[in-house]
Amino acid sequence: MSNRIEVLLATYNSADYLQDMLDSLAAQSFDDFHLVVSDDCSSDATVQIVASMSDRFRNPVEIIERQTPSGSASANFAALLAQSRGDYVFLCDHDDLWRPGKIQAALDQIRGAEDHSGVDTPILYHSDLEVIDAQGNSIPPSYWAFKKISADAGRNLPQALVLATCTGCAAAMNRAMVAQLGGIPNDAIMHDWWINLVAAATGQVICDPVAHIGYRIHGNNVSAPREISPLAALGQFDKLKRARMNFRRRYAQGRALRDHLDGRLSPEKQGQLERFAHIPGVPFGVRQLALVRGGFLWPGVWRNIVQLPFA
Repeated sequence: MSNRIEVLLATYNSADYLQDMLDSLAAQSFDDFHLVVSDDCSSDATVQIVASMSDRFRNPVEIIERQTPSGSASANFAALLAQSRGDYVFLCDHDDLWRPGKIQAALDQIRGAEDHSGVDTPILYHSDLEVIDAQGNSIPPSYWAFKKISADAGRNLPQALVLATCTGCAAAMNRAMVAQLGGIPNDAIMHDWWINLVAAATGQVICDPVAHIGYRIHGNNVSAPREISPLAALGQFDKLKRARMNFRRRYAQGRALRDHLDGRLSPEKQGQLERFAHIPGVPFGVRQLALVRGGFLWPGVWRNIVQLPFA
């Protein structure tokens, strides 16, 4: 029996860019996938656009029309993942453009990893993205460069606890990875960050440097992506309260990960999570030292200089 490949698309008032996104899905070189759409109570033509495109896909399109709002894109994706039946699962945003070989490239790399590590190993794949504007024109060719993302840091649990490296719309995973998630808790900062953390703690993270997505930045993105630079980071000093809150959220997310995976971790990973969970309870100065000693650091020097005072 062949594997079931699912593309999970979360929508909410998506009419402006949805047609282009669906066109790019219909043009995939690998077309034997199941598109599952969860619409979060849209008030525009989102559902009608999806329905009008259904005959473009090899398999029937499943449209879930939520009766009550989920509350966020993260919660909408969490609901999609909870009911997913795919052997391989892709996350999809409504306003991007997928390059024709995206699905095939991810499947090849995940299956290759399974051949080496076994199908029971949780595997998360994600790739770089090409940044595009509202009209689809290329801005920076690499989102990782735009955001100063060191993708390999997401493979290392201590670094993944403080630095988000996986962009959800570029993510795909195997069934073992989906099963390991078991839901996304309220303390998860974002669904994609949580997925990366679970993968770093229990399985394998594949970072593909090829940009298989046109990642559209149009001013209304849920994650409001902005370019990262030392100068911009130094600007956080006038937002002391928010910077401290962001660190508290990281600690809460780490505790949630420890509790979720209790009894399923290697002694090394369990110890890393325990040390991270205890850092907020120690005095200022000792916290910074504990972060450095535990390897809970950003790649490069300047980010640590800017971030550690808020820990």
